[in-house]
Amino acid sequence: NNSKKIFDSKKADYWCPIDQYIGGPEHITMHLIYIRFYTKFLRDLGLLKFDEPALRYFTQGIVHGSDGEKMSKSRGNTIDPIDVIKRYSTDSLRLALMSFASPDSDTNWDEKVLIGNYKFLSKVYEKFENIKITKKADAKVDSKLNKTIKEVTKDIENFKFNIAIIKIRDLFNFLPEESPKETLEKSLKLLHPFCPHITEELWEKLGNKGFISIEKWPIADEQKIDIKFEKQEEAIDKIVADILNIQRIIESRGEKRNKVYVYVIPNEKENYNSLEISKRVGKEVIIFAVNDSKRYDPKNISKKSKPGKPG
Repeated sequence: NNSKKIFDSKKADYWCPIDQYIGGPEHITMHLIYIRFYTKFLRDLGLLKFDEPALRYFTQGIVHGSDGEKMSKSRGNTIDPIDVIKRYSTDSLRLALMSFASPDSDTNWDEKVLIGNYKFLSKVYEKFENIKITKKADAKVDSKLNKTIKEVTKDIENFKFNIAIIKIRDLFNFLPEESPKETLEKSLKLLHPFCPHITEELWEKLGNKGFISIEKWPIADEQKIDIKFEKQEEAIDKIVADILNIQRIIESRGEKRNKVYVYVIPNEKENYNSLEISKRVGKEVIIFAVNDSKRYDPKNISKKSKPGKPG
């Protein structure tokens, strides 16, 4: 409604320059040139006080079809999102699209990733259906939660959505069958930007009246992050990977084993939880310190154990 000016200078100074410009690679030689040209043109006329229209620019990648070519109706390699949503849900599709690769990389459509995310969200829903609310927080879970909040916050701010999703999935898999309500709420808040529908549903199931979408983002309590727990988790992840690798080799020979014996340096034994490892590898795991006189070690494998590398 300005009859004398092209725009209200106060409003332009309030809104601009914008914090973040996001565009596809085609926009670099079209929209971006135009928006920068007009900004500098208006600046030279004395109508603007800034030189650039945006403070940061981010180029998003393109999703290609399963044939490796850019999705196009003329190629016939497009995916109808409505069909995907009907089969797997909107949240599964959102989560899959951000799990393929980093947002600035081109990637190929892969239905296996979609199915994997659908199964993950189904497990999350089932876990919250059966979870028991407790008052006391587990120190190890608290450490994991706050570390995840700290890292995921940075990942989201830096558009590393695929990395953030890996950490969030890890957190939900880590949550025990009994957890304080606050722990569950903070976990849902981390998942919410990626899966807004299921998190609203589970937020209500926890007894909350308002919407999770208008809640404040969780802040990490760094005093609760325990390096000892992080080392334990890292050690367990490593030994699980080693066991599964050995298991694949044994099975490729047509052989089977029912038990796993692990030999560790004495001061590192507390880093390994046999029950957790057993659960993850699907076999009974028995852990011995290398100096345990009662250890079962017919092949003397304990001699090969080194700090940070069990036998």
